[in-house]
Amino acid sequence: MKGGPAREALRAVNPPTGYFRPDSVADALEILARVDQARVVAGGTDWMLSVRTQGQVPAAVVDIFRLEELQGLIRHPDALEIGAAVTVARLLASAEVARDAPLLAQAADRFGSPPVRSRATIGGNLCNASPAADLTVALLASDATVEVASRRCRRSLAIRELVLGPRRTALASDELLVSVRVPIRPGAVWAFQKSGRRPALEISAAAVAFSAVLQDGHLREPRIACGAVAPTPMRALQAERLIADRRLDPSLILACARRAAAEVEPIDDVRGSALYRRRLVGAFVSRCLEGCHAG
Repeated sequence: MKGGPAREALRAVNPPTGYFRPDSVADALEILARVDQARVVAGGTDWMLSVRTQGQVPAAVVDIFRLEELQGLIRHPDALEIGAAVTVARLLASAEVARDAPLLAQAADRFGSPPVRSRATIGGNLCNASPAADLTVALLASDATVEVASRRCRRSLAIRELVLGPRRTALASDELLVSVRVPIRPGAVWAFQKSGRRPALEISAAAVAFSAVLQDGHLREPRIACGAVAPTPMRALQAERLIADRRLDPSLILACARRAAAEVEPIDDVRGSALYRRRLVGAFVSRCLEGCHAG
């Protein structure tokens, strides 16, 4: 067990029974297998805020932020593999992400402030399981998958299988998300839209990520993902089917935007009413498709 910045930050509240900073993924999995109710922490940007405001500290903390094995950016022939502890700042600085996962790069550009980007990680954004998680929305529209490891086995999950509800994932207590795999789609078009007067510094009232392959003027395999408008980031499947394998025109764009707005399940809260969120989704889908049509 080692000390570090996260341990110092926890001294203001009731400290956990154990603070662990493993030297390898294998060590982290060993700790998760034998320590009950251990909480995995990477950058801790969301988690430390809840600790300070609510004073809720788990029995044990496993700090994976510095694990070299989780820092990789590897280009495969068909996908870009991103380590779970890669920060948003690194996503923005990466030429590989800009070239091979441009939708993720767009979402990262609208994510938080520079200090937050330097700590927040792609794996943390996924495992935090917020309905408004910007990177999760972009990854959902990109058909991304995650690799999950434990001492028992390794398995792959689609993003829609990973996030089960607000703050709930499909990870078992002894499992660790180790990487994200984003398919490389030649001929892809994409767009990301997010609400807020200062979109990079605010939690979304609504967000939309769009991707498709443009082939002979037709949209192949369109993906429309929406955030902050349902218990989890969701795909607007009916809207996708409406435009699949078709050429865009103004009437089709309008119909698709209306269909997407009807599919979402928003609520009223401090960031906006359900009606406002539905209108945002329609407007954002329309903007994404208009940009594709004009381009």
